[in-house]
Amino acid sequence: MVAHADRTPRALAVRAASGCLNYGDLVTRAGAVAGLLRERGVAAESPVGVCLPRSPELVAALLGVLWAGAVAVPLDPATARMRLRLQAADAELVTVLATATTAECVASVGVPVTRVDAAPAPATVPRPDWCAERAAVIVHSAGVEEEPRPVVVTHGNLAGLVDWLVDGWPAGTFDAVRVDAPLDGHLALCQLLAPLAVGGTVLVDGPPHGGDAAGRPHPDAGGDDASGVGGAGVPSVRIGEAVAGGEAVAGGEAVALLLTGGPLAAVPAATACWSAWSAAEVGGPALAAACLGDDARALGEPRPDTTVHVLDEALRPVPVGTVGRLHLGGGAVTRGYHGQPSLTAERYLPDPFTATPGRRMVATDDLVRRDADGVLRWVGRVDECPRRDGEPIPPVEAQTVLRRHPGVADAAVVCSPAGELVAAAVPVPGAGTTVDGLRSHLAGSLPARLRPDRVAVLDALPLLPSGKVNRRALLGAVTRAERTPAAQVERTSDRAEPVLAAERTVAQAWAAVLGRPVEADRNFFDAGGDSLLMIKLSGVLRRAFDRDVDVVDLFRLPTIRDMAAHLAPPVAVASGSTPTGPTVAQRQARARQEARRQMGRAREGGRES
Repeated sequence: MVAHADRTPRALAVRAASGCLNYGDLVTRAGAVAGLLRERGVAAESPVGVCLPRSPELVAALLGVLWAGAVAVPLDPATARMRLRLQAADAELVTVLATATTAECVASVGVPVTRVDAAPAPATVPRPDWCAERAAVIVHSAGVEEEPRPVVVTHGNLAGLVDWLVDGWPAGTFDAVRVDAPLDGHLALCQLLAPLAVGGTVLVDGPPHGGDAAGRPHPDAGGDDASGVGGAGVPSVRIGEAVAGGEAVAGGEAVALLLTGGPLAAVPAATACWSAWSAAEVGGPALAAACLGDDARALGEPRPDTTVHVLDEALRPVPVGTVGRLHLGGGAVTRGYHGQPSLTAERYLPDPFTATPGRRMVATDDLVRRDADGVLRWVGRVDECPRRDGEPIPPVEAQTVLRRHPGVADAAVVCSPAGELVAAAVPVPGAGTTVDGLRSHLAGSLPARLRPDRVAVLDALPLLPSGKVNRRALLGAVTRAERTPAAQVERTSDRAEPVLAAERTVAQAWAAVLGRPVEADRNFFDAGGDSLLMIKLSGVLRRAFDRDVDVVDLFRLPTIRDMAAHLAPPVAVASGSTPTGPTVAQRQARARQEARRQMGRAREGGRES
């Protein structure tokens, strides 16, 4: 940042609705904050809270804390007062930086408040106090269903991350990045550092004050150099967490995409798309690769300062193709959990795979395997995978198969406290999706050990505020659905007449090919069918529906009900309403992709089962 300020002081550094800062002004303000902290006696590694609204002042304050050698502890002004008091006490803050708009909300935390907008300019500005081993910032883990863990990130960790952001990505990737993640998490840290590391622009909130909706910079933001900021200041990359279905960014917002937090359920459409696996314990993204539509669980290559180990419970490397726990070593490993030495000792272990004395590796919560092609693939979380015959059973396998069902809009599979795999599917309206049909669909694609123990159809998946599935609420919803008598019988009223008519037509075609009637939810191959009869069936259905019927689709849809849902004419959507779930074209594309895999297995085994 300082180097960019020396070279291009008028280049736009921070853009916000309330105003903008160029690099020269940003360095001046950060230095002033550092000088103010030093004058107030803040020592090296003293934890300093930063409770400011999303604004240029927030960016300057965070950088000023690092400049002074203190530890930045971001606090969200929107957080409940009790939560702020607990965070301040846990971090043992010596002071909290605030402005007029946030001073009131931190007045009750019991820590001296330092107003960065009212304090006089310091007499001297200290030299930046960078030290690789010194703590720099405290970020929090995701905390999906438990209290987030405070992780101490050092200056050395930040330096490794910045070097990777500068050298590991195509030029222009981070020219403009929006900061919209929770401020106390590692994603926001990446959103702030990435553009500043390459001389780009941090987009703190909406269009700049006095700018237009396209985000063109304010005329006062800088001189000629300001024109080089991502064209019109529109985000050039989206750094955010992957969510269900891969819908992580609004259409048209980004021309490139970097998703962090885990594997994708589906690869979003973008000019360029990368997926980065990240964790607070390594201060951000640690492995990254270009997203591939047919390999969404590939984790990619590690950062240069990170080593990867797939180990068993005895911390021994597992063979290729075997599931093990992901451990990360190298310079990316953070100091540990603030104020939690026992948990730090449990998760941060001595690294036996390095010759560097004192190096540690961190045990993540993720299960992975390295396949014969050398690619590291995500399998599931440790606490989400039950074990059968000593082997972890990843719910993601069954979840992926359910989401490929043409009558399923969304699905989730979780592990219950009893070690069962519990699946829930949200049906496409009018598709006639049933529990028996889903079980038949799973049986046609997965071995018995990978199939869910319990399956239910729900109106919607319960979600956490982050957009992730609420596992506890899902288990309760499935239990209630199983106890409802209506869940055990077919609800004809919920199915559109075109689907019912299509079922009757498909059932007649099956009877003509197999020589006898077959239940609507029975697998074609279990009923005596084979690959040759499936080809014959496609011809009968082609004549009956007067449309092209791809035999590949039929391999993927092995029951009368599934075939009927696929072949029935689309149900009209009421005016003003919005259809839910994937479109017919999307469902067909997913069906074809999976069906080709199924056909390949059928050729090898002689019969699909």
